[in-house]
Amino acid sequence: MSKVYQDHFPRTISQYVPSMEFAADVVDGVHIANLGAPATAQADGILDGVTIGTTAKSFPNATVGFDADFATNMGTAGILDAKYGRCLSCTGGASTDQVVTITGRDYLGQVMSEAFTLNGTAIIYGKKAFKFIDTIATTVGTGATALDVGWTDVLGLPYKAEQLIGWSEDGVQKDVGRNVVAASQAMVYATDASLFIASPVNGFITGMSSVSTIANTTQANALTIEIGGTTVAGLALSVLATDSIGDSYTDFAGTDDHGATGKVAKGAGIEIVSGQEGTAGAGVVQAHLEENVRFIDGDATTATTTTGDTRGTVLPYTSCDGSVEYEVRYAVDTSNLHGVAQA
Repeated sequence: MSKVYQDHFPRTISQYVPSMEFAADVVDGVHIANLGAPATAQADGILDGVTIGTTAKSFPNATVGFDADFATNMGTAGILDAKYGRCLSCTGGASTDQVVTITGRDYLGQVMSEAFTLNGTAIIYGKKAFKFIDTIATTVGTGATALDVGWTDVLGLPYKAEQLIGWSEDGVQKDVGRNVVAASQAMVYATDASLFIASPVNGFITGMSSVSTIANTTQANALTIEIGGTTVAGLALSVLATDSIGDSYTDFAGTDDHGATGKVAKGAGIEIVSGQEGTAGAGVVQAHLEENVRFIDGDATTATTTTGDTRGTVLPYTSCDGSVEYEVRYAVDTSNLHGVAQA
């Protein structure tokens, strides 16, 4: 007997239930969600090269609507194909500094907004899983430039997530682990020194740690991780100049770039880089990974345009391509299944 999933979520009716404690498809605090087979990520699938600049603008409007790819790949313009929504991205041109505010709805029909502050040509990744897009507004900024808005591989969940338990792709169960540790290796802290560790899994770099075995006494030393020569965003730790043997340091990525810099294949090289001069210490270093899927639990803080997703998100290691079907098993917050109200 096949599983039956709820699938009727009207765009104009909010089905959000505050402090929801019970649902028929939640058993002993665990929910299994089929996430479908979402289309390939596309950075310009919603807006493609529209001009923004020294005047505030809003899209769609009488002259500029959503890109044709939105309807082609999603089925209907303004509706994202992932069952419970997916996160977005914005990309500007040189010297862009505008704030892009996207307003839409989650799969429950709650109105929600997210603000993206452009920074030149850098891709700015969102945290919230949108199901519907209503409007996109931009503030006044520096000069005229082109704006792209699209969707990523980060997928929304139907209930507020607390812990990832299981993950499958096309019916094949995958291993998951929130903190898989690559083999520990000894490293001398020295200018531009590098140490390579083989990744034990397909996954995402989420953190690094170090324990000093020889005191670092001359100058603070910064350690970073690179994958294929690219530094993992938001991840660095500093071994202090006042360091002692046995001192430990840990950092977990504070910048969520949706796996763009931290995705690594099993057996691939993870490069730990020591980049400061004048150091005289050494230590044992480790890289921390999440296996097969990057999991972010639901954000319980009062929702704003910059907070995380109220129910949590997952990022599959195997990229969305319109054919791979995902299923997730996870523990939920049975005191507030729909999470905090959107904003």
